[in-house]
Amino acid sequence: MKKIDAVGQACPIPTIMTKRALKEHTGEDLLVSVDNEIATQNLSKMAEQLKLQAHVNKISAELYEVLISSDSKETVSTEETAKTERVPSQDYIVVLHTDSIGSGNEELGRTLLKSFIFSLTEQEKLPAKMLFYNAGALLTVEDSPILDDLKALEEQGVEILTCGICVEFYGLKDKLAVGGITNMYRIVELESIYKTVMP
Repeated sequence: MKKIDAVGQACPIPTIMTKRALKEHTGEDLLVSVDNEIATQNLSKMAEQLKLQAHVNKISAELYEVLISSDSKETVSTEETAKTERVPSQDYIVVLHTDSIGSGNEELGRTLLKSFIFSLTEQEKLPAKMLFYNAGALLTVEDSPILDDLKALEEQGVEILTCGICVEFYGLKDKLAVGGITNMYRIVELESIYKTVMP
């Protein structure tokens, strides 16, 4: 079993270290040590994408171990995952990295953002995913002015993903109200294969 010490590493470094180790140690189980719950969530999602098993063990408040193995699932290489994730040209994602749209008056920017998200719910072709990072992470939590519209989009099949390191930075870990957590490595992957709309 290959052991990876990613304690103290900021997102997305634990995911990147693990992906590299998976390439170098094909078929071998990996035991990844991290120091926060969001890293365990990101590793578990990565394992699921690669059709691997991830078992999380909380050792203490500052230490988690994630065992990644190919138990009872067909293993898929990271290259194969990228190939199978090619998407139709009409599919798109929406990326929000702030809690308002445009520059200038912030109140107007927030009003425009609210209008944009509502208008998005009325589109015939919805985005496949919506990515939220930096101040955009403030939009997927309790009391968000667009929370109802985001929940409606999620109910219609839009995957809502918020950057984990941003959630931690803003102290929102227990306030996430829609969608799930992701990391910058995954955000880059998605932006490279989907048409990206960034209002």
